[in-house]
Amino acid sequence: MKKHLFVRAAGALFLAGAAAPIRAESARSENFEIHCVVCHGENGKRQTEEGRKKKARDLTNARWQETIDDARIVRSITKGHDEMPAFGKKLTVDEIKALAAEVRSLAKKSS
Repeated sequence: MKKHLFVRAAGALFLAGAAAPIRAESARSENFEIHCVVCHGENGKRQTEEGRKKKARDLTNARWQETIDDARIVRSITKGHDEMPAFGKKLTVDEIKALAAEVRSLAKKSS
């Protein structure tokens, strides 16, 4: 009897799980999702209402990426820049460096 109940419960859970929508994992870090997506968007192109309002940077722009160094990106994340808030008191140095590397990864690949 107990075995029957277990099998039924397991089957019901399996079917319920199969019917649930599968959510694709984000390609972005948790910190990017929390602190950057609202303005820069998931893809870094600033195609969000808040991004347009604050004139956020298109992080995928290869020309912009070529004109700045990593220290500038780290400084902007740490201290803020124009309308961008500072995250130096919210994030660790390593988290900021990881976000800077993530920003670099958004550059459009030239074909």
